[in-house]
Amino acid sequence: MHIQKYYSHILFLSLLCLVLLLGSSCKKFLAVDLPVNTITAKAVFENEQTATAAVTGIYSQMMPTSLFYSSGGTSIYAGLLADEFYVTNPNNADDIQFFENNLAVNNGILRTNFWYWMYKMNYQANVCIENLTASQELSPELRDRLLGEAKFIRAFNYFYLVNLFGDVPLVTSTDYTLNAVLPRSPVSVVYQQVISDLVDAKSLLPASYPSEGKLRPNKWSAVALLARVYLYQQDWVKAENEATEILSAGTYNLEADLNNVFLLTSKESIWQLMPVETGFNTTVARNLVPTGAASSKPAFAITPWLNTVFSMDDKRKQEWIRSKTVDGEIFNYVYKYKIRNLNLPVTEGYTVLRLAEVLLIRAEARAHQNKDAQAKSDLNMVRSRAGLAETDADNREEILLAIEDERQKELFAEWGHRWFDLKRTNRALTTLSLNKNVQPFALLLPIPQAEILRNPALIQNAGY
Repeated sequence: MHIQKYYSHILFLSLLCLVLLLGSSCKKFLAVDLPVNTITAKAVFENEQTATAAVTGIYSQMMPTSLFYSSGGTSIYAGLLADEFYVTNPNNADDIQFFENNLAVNNGILRTNFWYWMYKMNYQANVCIENLTASQELSPELRDRLLGEAKFIRAFNYFYLVNLFGDVPLVTSTDYTLNAVLPRSPVSVVYQQVISDLVDAKSLLPASYPSEGKLRPNKWSAVALLARVYLYQQDWVKAENEATEILSAGTYNLEADLNNVFLLTSKESIWQLMPVETGFNTTVARNLVPTGAASSKPAFAITPWLNTVFSMDDKRKQEWIRSKTVDGEIFNYVYKYKIRNLNLPVTEGYTVLRLAEVLLIRAEARAHQNKDAQAKSDLNMVRSRAGLAETDADNREEILLAIEDERQKELFAEWGHRWFDLKRTNRALTTLSLNKNVQPFALLLPIPQAEILRNPALIQNAGY
């Protein structure tokens, strides 16, 4: 986190705007000629076009074509931790450490694809938040929208940081001298910041999307993530209220056809991301779907354990899972995102938030408040879409287990949901012990050793 102030305020923003100029997908957000050679942070946020470019440029950074945390890394690597996937190439040592829940502190993926990338996104959000707050030139409507987006992004990143690493440095400024020696803040303190940012984002963001598609967060994106955060915090009333607010708005609907759920045109999606590289649909499809070659295996195949949780009449098994036989061995793979090849029309958006999760959030929150009939109603909406009969759970414990089971089937291979669900319900050790020996300390990832060497205030997680 040692970043020179000149670089962070001037060079970073210059390069960020240059990325916007060169990236074809970013041009869908905004096409504008920027004075790259003379740009300063103050000037950027006094001009409506360049201020918008600075914020929307973060989304282009969030969707590289490699497995970084925000472009598929969380889905796949947390899926390995939760026994959703296994690694088909025995030579990928760093990947296998995730599957074995035995991460080394010098694991390259851990630092480059997660820690560094997440703090990079947070720093960019902080630059935008500070300068938007100080700007006097932007219209109030645009300033509020951009500020809401930046706060949403910061909250989003910190939600994943605390759920992966536990206590983490809470960086909310661009003061590099302070940030370089920040100690880890307790999870509870980080969550307070996440909630504060999301509450602000909810009030600042309009319900409409500012550009084509759902590639920038709106008010409902903040509401959906806030509902999830309250669920994780076991604030059942607030989780239910936030979920009800978005469900009552009538803006989103479950897609009847499962093949439409992850399209850019999906009626169910609340927020999506799209790679900036021309002809590239999603990074997860590039890693989960094998090529057509007879010898091509999926890099990350579905574990037999996950494959067996679906009944044969479950449409999710029929539509979202495929199999391929290579040298007599059957490999099951995720087929939620289907377009692997390059230079094809971009029709799929990497879905971050969607309505089915909101329904399951409300179902769980209601079950914890003994609202059994209402909880089952929400649960059955998701089950019905999957072609399943209504749940036969008839008491609180059974309903909660049914919801957990449905979350596993509905949200598998998406954004680490299974890993986080097992941890927050204190069922990770007992569930994963059926297939592998997971030690209690491994429920948190290690802080990358290189970061500890750079910042003497950081203390490693116990057990590493």
